[in-house]
Amino acid sequence: MINHQLKTWVNFSTPEARNIVRKILASAPHRELGLRTHEIYERAHKEFPDVTTDIPPQKQIPTGLRNHGGRKAPVKPMPLPPKPDHAIRSVKYLKKTILEEMAMAREVEKIHIKRGKLHEDGARDLSLTSKGFGKADMKSDFKMPTSDIWQWRLTPDYETKTNNYPKPPIEKILWQQGEKEARRKARDTKPSAVLGKTEKYEKPTNETRELGMPEGVKTTRANAPDFPALNS
Repeated sequence: MINHQLKTWVNFSTPEARNIVRKILASAPHRELGLRTHEIYERAHKEFPDVTTDIPPQKQIPTGLRNHGGRKAPVKPMPLPPKPDHAIRSVKYLKKTILEEMAMAREVEKIHIKRGKLHEDGARDLSLTSKGFGKADMKSDFKMPTSDIWQWRLTPDYETKTNNYPKPPIEKILWQQGEKEARRKARDTKPSAVLGKTEKYEKPTNETRELGMPEGVKTTRANAPDFPALNS
């Protein structure tokens, strides 16, 4: 269901979305190594398929006609995210908004993992690098698909950071009373830039009037009046 009171998609993380990420990263098979973004997203919809948010994540779908240079043209509908009703509606929203805000609050961190020597028991040396905790080496049976990857993990003291978030700026994404009508009125009454340029060139200039040319006729070399020759 589309919420027509919203003028944009929710562009900040919500408590429900952050709580899902915490639970998933806390239960990762290798908690110290975390998970990749798409793994978090897939688990979010598999383990928490019905979680929504108190702030509706939907955006109004534009319909009808829109003014394009004085002409009415159909509005092209924007594609919906994969899960518009879910607290984590898309991979982009998870990566660019939820995880980034949780990293700023120091609940999670992004780590770089490099694959090292493989031992006879199947374990492998791994090199971990993070902005907050520097570089560390460890031995693990973690199976890496490539020689190096980036993953997200919880910080050691993430439980003390869960309140490091400002109040959601919900007022910025809601239509205020009369705002939508005012914008529509301004758009419909605004003169077309194309028509404005046409009217500009149709109006005779002062020079044209002084030369005695009819209005709307541009002075050219062929129809210009004779001027007295200048003395050499």
